[in-house]
Amino acid sequence: MISRRTAFLGGLVLVLLSCVATWGATTGAYAGRAGVCTGLRALDRAPGFGNLVRVLALIQGQYVQTPDMARVDQAALRAAVASLGDPYSGYLTPADYQAVRSSSSGRYSGIGIEVEAGSTGPVVTRVFRGSPAATTAYDGEAPGIAPGLRPGDRVVAVDGVPVTRLDLAAVRARIAGAAGTQVRIEVQRSVAAGPAPLPAAAGLPAAGRTGVPVPVPAAEEPGVLLTFTLTRRPVDVQTVAWKMLGGGVGYLGIEMFNAQTPGEVASGLAALRAAGAHRLVLDLRNNPGGVLGAAVEVSRYFLPGGVVAYLQPRSGARVAFDVPSPRPLSMPFAVLINRNTASAAELLAGAIQDDHAAPLIGEQSFGKGVVQRVFPLSGGAALKLTVARYETPKGRDLGGKGLTPNMVVAFPGASSTTLGDPATDPQLAVAIARLEGRSAA
Repeated sequence: MISRRTAFLGGLVLVLLSCVATWGATTGAYAGRAGVCTGLRALDRAPGFGNLVRVLALIQGQYVQTPDMARVDQAALRAAVASLGDPYSGYLTPADYQAVRSSSSGRYSGIGIEVEAGSTGPVVTRVFRGSPAATTAYDGEAPGIAPGLRPGDRVVAVDGVPVTRLDLAAVRARIAGAAGTQVRIEVQRSVAAGPAPLPAAAGLPAAGRTGVPVPVPAAEEPGVLLTFTLTRRPVDVQTVAWKMLGGGVGYLGIEMFNAQTPGEVASGLAALRAAGAHRLVLDLRNNPGGVLGAAVEVSRYFLPGGVVAYLQPRSGARVAFDVPSPRPLSMPFAVLINRNTASAAELLAGAIQDDHAAPLIGEQSFGKGVVQRVFPLSGGAALKLTVARYETPKGRDLGGKGLTPNMVVAFPGASSTTLGDPATDPQLAVAIARLEGRSAA
């Protein structure tokens, strides 16, 4: 009979061979083969790893009741990643991984929201324009109120089942479903719930910013319970909005970066030029980042060439990402950032600032400064792992610090204040004034 030890070592050899064979499918430009496979070869020598294998074997073979080993394995994987103390790394269940892939690709079937864990339960952090979540009125809604779920809405129940104590994967699984099916979602809406959409500009798409993350409402804040009955359908995750602001000033807002973003930016810029724009405001506020490659692709429209960013993995040489086929704007522009501008959005804004291509206006950015890769695992799960730090072209490490705007402009009031309207958006008003060469006072 083969011993557990022999079986384990045999399995480890197979894993190592698989690592080598599948390297071409999983590697990135900033990781080397040694970085992936050396760790696997060292597992059997690592202190305590044999105990981990023995504990799992004892649970499976000796526990008084038949254990749910899938649940045990998931808990072990989550604990392993959590031990890093890195808020950006995590174990992704199959449902979580599918959500990440859908968001990155730009199209999926559902209701059009992103949900994250909050201190008092799952919270809506993003609502995609034109989706069922953005266009469906809540049950009994009075006329004149903007429809749709809002960032900051706390999800209380799904199809009558309370979800405040469920883990995030279970909540997302209940919300997800096939196109054409319905789901009832009950939310608690705080008085500080996210912004309503912007009005449409004549001849151009609405620059609605219903995808703006907002602080999670505190439990003691007043709120109201609302019920939405939504029909799932294919959703295009639109990431770019544009409109004319008057006086030849165009507005282009990028809410996140996914595979569709470069094409959407190209379409938006073309539409603004056709509408007579000769100045531009690029809005990266509340942009949490997204696909690194998409941000690099977008840089061609705002930088004349050179390096966009440097990535530094744990070992190995620093890797430069260059502006691909640059065709920069032939008009002056300004960039808006705030405390929720993060990751790939900071990377792009930092490169623009280093190049002196445009001023940054607004508030200190988030300061993420690290890059994650998603490694597929068996059974449809995945590992999201921080694999490198990034620096701006001038070598600035933004981790924990962020970008300091060239012009610091506070955004007073609640986060529900409408963005994109110079009358109520002081940061945008300053950007327009700067472009027009006048004081914003």
